[in-house]
Amino acid sequence: MLASAVNSALQPIPFPNSKPRLLLVSDCYDRLKSLEAGLNNNGFDITSVCSLEELVTACNNCHDLIALDVSPEQIAPMLKQIRASASHATVPVLVEASRLTSDLSLAGLLPEYRAMPCSRMEMLALVQRGVGPYADDPARRHIL
Repeated sequence: MLASAVNSALQPIPFPNSKPRLLLVSDCYDRLKSLEAGLNNNGFDITSVCSLEELVTACNNCHDLIALDVSPEQIAPMLKQIRASASHATVPVLVEASRLTSDLSLAGLLPEYRAMPCSRMEMLALVQRGVGPYADDPARRHIL
């Protein structure tokens, strides 16, 4: 019990950041780099991860938006980890639609975790929109 309290106290404290914080998750380093290049670091504070273990660590920090580009087998564990994090319970999650299959295990998964499928081009456009000229106005910033 004491160890749990100490670990909780040692969690990073998020500080306000003027740049939108983006979490990019992919199971392929090349796809991750391609996604980063598409965003061109246009005023984003980007955290990139390539595994569930790295995602666990990344979820200790706060993010404004998450882009998920993983194989169908990894979608459920990644979404579960994201939503299990208190700081990511309501963060919008975009899922690369081309990686989705007709596997029955995926049926209903995205709505359950409040995630939205979209193409890579849509993903890039939605990320840009989320940090557009109205980014400071929460009423206009809704992505999902």
